[in-house]
Amino acid sequence: MPAPDENLLGRPNAGGIEPDHLLAEAAASLQSDIDADVLAEAAHILTAERVALSLADRLGAAPNPVTMTLRSGCRIEGTVDRRGDDVVVLVDRYGAEHCIALASAVTIRGLRPALSASEQGTQPGGDHRPRVASVSWGMFLRAESGIDVRLVLVDGTELFGSPALVGADHVDILGADGDVTTCALVSISRAVRRGWMPDRR
Repeated sequence: MPAPDENLLGRPNAGGIEPDHLLAEAAASLQSDIDADVLAEAAHILTAERVALSLADRLGAAPNPVTMTLRSGCRIEGTVDRRGDDVVVLVDRYGAEHCIALASAVTIRGLRPALSASEQGTQPGGDHRPRVASVSWGMFLRAESGIDVRLVLVDGTELFGSPALVGADHVDILGADGDVTTCALVSISRAVRRGWMPDRR
C-alpha cells in the first residue's frame, strides 16, 4: 500500500498557498464584483433621475428668488409662488405676480444644482407633488374676477384689462373702453397682476 502524500496531511501544497487564503481571495473578489455592480446600478438610476428632471421641477424647488430672462429681453426677478408644466408664477419685491410661460424663458439664474428628482421636491415613494402649488394659464387668469392684468404677448404686444372669459386655449380681455380682445394662450409670454412696475432690463 503506498504511503500517504505528506501534502495531504496538513502541510502546504506545492504552490505554498493555504486553502483558507484561497477562499479569502475568492470571497474578496466576489465582494468586489458585487460592489462594482451596485455602484453601476446606482449611477444608472441617478443618471435616469437627472434626465427626467424638468425645468418646472427645478423651479418648484427653488429656495431663493430667481431671475428669468425672457425672449423679449426683459428680466423678471422674484420668488417662485406657483408652477405648472407650462408656466411659473413669480412674485417680485413689489408684490406683483408674473405668470410666465416657460417656453418664453431664455435663461434662469438662481436655481440650485440638482442631483436627482428627489432633491427637487419629489416626495419619497414616487409622489411627485411640487413644494409649491400648481398653476396653469387658466387658473391664474380666472383666480380673481374683475382684477386687471397686463398681458405681454410673444411679439411684444401688450394688452391691459380684465379677463372676461378664459377658455381652454384662449382668453377674452375686456378693456377700459369696453372692447374685448381675444388672444390664444400660447401667444402669451407673461401676465402681470397687482403692483405693475416698469420692466427691469
